[in-house]
Amino acid sequence: MKFNVTTIQKSKNDEQRGLILPIEPSEELAEFLGILTGDGYMNHYPYQGKYLIEIAGDSRSDKEYFVEVSNLISTLFGLKPTVRYLKGQNTMNLRMMSKGMFNFLLLCGFKRGRKEQIGIPLWIKEEERYMNAFLRGLADTDFSFHWRRDYPIISGGLKSQVLMVAVAEYLRSKGFAVAGPYKETTKDLRGYKDSVKYRMALNGHKNLERWMGSIGFRNKRHLRKIDGDGEI
Repeated sequence: MKFNVTTIQKSKNDEQRGLILPIEPSEELAEFLGILTGDGYMNHYPYQGKYLIEIAGDSRSDKEYFVEVSNLISTLFGLKPTVRYLKGQNTMNLRMMSKGMFNFLLLCGFKRGRKEQIGIPLWIKEEERYMNAFLRGLADTDFSFHWRRDYPIISGGLKSQVLMVAVAEYLRSKGFAVAGPYKETTKDLRGYKDSVKYRMALNGHKNLERWMGSIGFRNKRHLRKIDGDGEI
């Protein structure tokens, strides 16, 4: 399989900055799409002429990881994202403004805007090594790890039921014991629409051993907790 990048529209700024568009699938690209699916967002603002791709993180615990994500983006696309810190919040964003990158990610199967029904691109689902890389990126950004006494738990909650069902089915097919996904509704006391997430968990040492052997984490926030050196 190859991506037909010859029809993708770029901006003059893309050309000047040396934007690269991958022509073949790779584990690195699959992992990047997992990162975007977890804590990423992209949209087009036609009145401003902006094509925005952004990844959110915690400024207290994700700085090291964002260096790795920034390097991954540079390797894949030849662009260096900017880092923004939000005043009064413990939030940092990696931001990329690129028409060509935006259109390429649409071609790869990533959806713009809200992610309630986002799924996994078919080219990733059809290849085990791409699925494992995708799940690593997803878990690094939007899953958590903690110990309950001496019992390890990997858990995640996402708005997309389609995505969580696909993740759970894949993990079960690889021998994981998966709890969920189950629907969790959080009431909004201000009168706005209630928040709905679909949660799943991988409990126990066998699941952790299997995860680290085939998928793993790149985010040191998770790795420190596994080693017992991070906050629980």
